[in-house]
Amino acid sequence: KRHVSWVSEAAVGLLVGIVAGGIAWATTHKFDASAYSDWMNFDPDFFFFALLPPIIFDAGYSLDPGHFFGNFDAICTLAFLGTSVSAVIITSLVWGCGALGLGYKLTFLQAGLFGSLISATDPVTTLAILGNVRADQNLYYLIFGESVLNDAVAIVMYQTLNEFQHTSFSAGSVAKAFGMFLLIFAGSCVIGAGFGLLSSLFYRYAKFGSANHYDIVEACLLVPIPVAAYMAAEGAGLSGIVSILFCGVVMARYTRQNLTETTAKTSLSFFKILAKVSETFVFIYMGLSLFLGHQTFGMASMWVMFVVSFAGMLAARVANVYPSCFLVNTRRGPREKISKNHQLFLWFSGLRGAIAFALAMKSTRDVGEEAGGVIFSCTLLIVLVTVLVFGGMTPFMLTKLDVLDKSAPYSNLETQSDSGHHHFNNEDGGNVKDHRSDRDIGDGDGDNPQAELEMSNLGPEEESYITTVELRQSAGEGSNETPLRKFIRTASGKLTVQEIDKTIHKVFVSPN
Repeated sequence: KRHVSWVSEAAVGLLVGIVAGGIAWATTHKFDASAYSDWMNFDPDFFFFALLPPIIFDAGYSLDPGHFFGNFDAICTLAFLGTSVSAVIITSLVWGCGALGLGYKLTFLQAGLFGSLISATDPVTTLAILGNVRADQNLYYLIFGESVLNDAVAIVMYQTLNEFQHTSFSAGSVAKAFGMFLLIFAGSCVIGAGFGLLSSLFYRYAKFGSANHYDIVEACLLVPIPVAAYMAAEGAGLSGIVSILFCGVVMARYTRQNLTETTAKTSLSFFKILAKVSETFVFIYMGLSLFLGHQTFGMASMWVMFVVSFAGMLAARVANVYPSCFLVNTRRGPREKISKNHQLFLWFSGLRGAIAFALAMKSTRDVGEEAGGVIFSCTLLIVLVTVLVFGGMTPFMLTKLDVLDKSAPYSNLETQSDSGHHHFNNEDGGNVKDHRSDRDIGDGDGDNPQAELEMSNLGPEEESYITTVELRQSAGEGSNETPLRKFIRTASGKLTVQEIDKTIHKVFVSPN
């Protein structure tokens, strides 16, 4: 009956793991000092192949495409530019601290690996709390979208730098690393989106809705698709995590619209359960990891590195959020700008979690036992502090910053006309998810009067980076446009996101 808002689900998992780990360690340590570590040490591949894929896929599959793509400019700026800036700042501080003899001395490449993995934000706690209150939808999806893409960027960045463990730094190697990063990320996106589009095409012509007794078959056939996208990317030497993320995004937009209503709801629940179980296991294991043998809590240099990296993380988050939001706001109209309170909450929501922990666990094998142990211990401490302290303060910050007020929405898509807005939503509204309860908002016929009231207060904007281009959607205006002309408009950047989405929708989504 009592709701304890300052203890989140992630914090409960951590605390359960700490208590269970302490009891198990105290029990086994009496007989064999190494028994607990031998029992609890998992292979890092277990996380990357068994636990992380369900979490990442559900993040893509359960998102609302309208709000996600409506803030896509800000999400990409925060995820790509912001993560790179954050990694550079943390890398420089940690490496400089070690070079001066103040903290544990890492090589520049090892510091770069640590900077990459600790830049992976994972605001599970913040989003869980935001999902239970009337927070601004755009703020929710801005944090959600940034964390999802940020995780993918951090993983690819880590993998790219890890390839240069035995290569000396030079201008050529840096350029090669940057090229590899782009290749891995773009290639993984193409593979994931390709599998998502193929699944949409399959379900469009399979027409499972014509026979009710095929609901189970229809749902079961969904499961191998993200698995195939993940394995295909890994087999090609790319990133399976990025691939499965974009597979989920594409399937959420197109494949889910070809499913029967029962299967669509069942699939959302099924993937959500898988993700929640995996997430909970990861946080419990984090708590258990406090007592693993390769921890370096006895090293004073590790604690200095922790303090420096934690302070650097906070400073890097400032250098990430505020310049990125400034760049985004320069291209937006007055009502679409990201407010100062929202920017401050974006800075506050940069918690660390499952991705950073999994990469740190992997680093124990990549950079050596001692250096890997220091990186692992620092990462674990940062995760504990951010989840327990920052996560617990989230309700207070929500009230203090008044980000529950939805009087100033800034999504570029919310200001569109009805025709433009519905390009990102099902005709029946089934694709728009209410993050507060994971239920459909409604079918647009009055089920959600509050949402209709809020939308009715939005007038046309003076300027918008999407609406500045005239949409040729009427039959008379676009009837004489040849495919060559359309391609030229696409290449010149004059084809809007809505037009691209509408074209794909016609091919891959059943009209019925």
